[in-house]
Amino acid sequence: MNNIDFIKIEKNHSKLIETAKKHMKSITDFEHNINHMNDVVLYTKELLNSIKLEVNADICLISAYWHDVGRIKVDEGHEKLSAEMLKEEMKKLEYDDELINKCYKAIENHKWNMKPQTAEGIVLKDADKLAWLGVGRWIDCLNNNQNLDSIISLLPKLRDEILYFNESKKIYDRDIIKLIKLLYNYKSSGNKH
Repeated sequence: MNNIDFIKIEKNHSKLIETAKKHMKSITDFEHNINHMNDVVLYTKELLNSIKLEVNADICLISAYWHDVGRIKVDEGHEKLSAEMLKEEMKKLEYDDELINKCYKAIENHKWNMKPQTAEGIVLKDADKLAWLGVGRWIDCLNNNQNLDSIISLLPKLRDEILYFNESKKIYDRDIIKLIKLLYNYKSSGNKH
């Protein structure tokens, strides 16, 4: 297990993180709102504590908070817009160009059909895809009658075709059971979605 001080990292980047949260609170797509962002952050932290790959935890966390911010304007192409918006915000806050570019690289290829170009991008992509199992997302979607077909169609191939790390596959195995229990209890409670 790695010993990463996430509180320190989040404190060091608090202005960036608060801006991302503000943007994410305005998203009304229940599949990609602030609950999803929070799940991605949690999965990112879990992966950073378990993978045996040298990565920059700051880049991973900043990217986890910012990866879907572009969805405030577009769905298709949001990954590039999210990276651009983060780059602009980081320049305003006078971050150095190297860190800005690494965060950009981590975010720009996080969609299902994309291949990340950096180790941090792989961490982000796995965390983002694991977040499809996030209970908060499912409850939001179910309670708001959001169509779940896109999520459901991706779950069978998520573990073996999309996730990179063995640690991610172990998390999937653990959390798919939580999701099944949630859906069973939701249906048993009289909700029919």
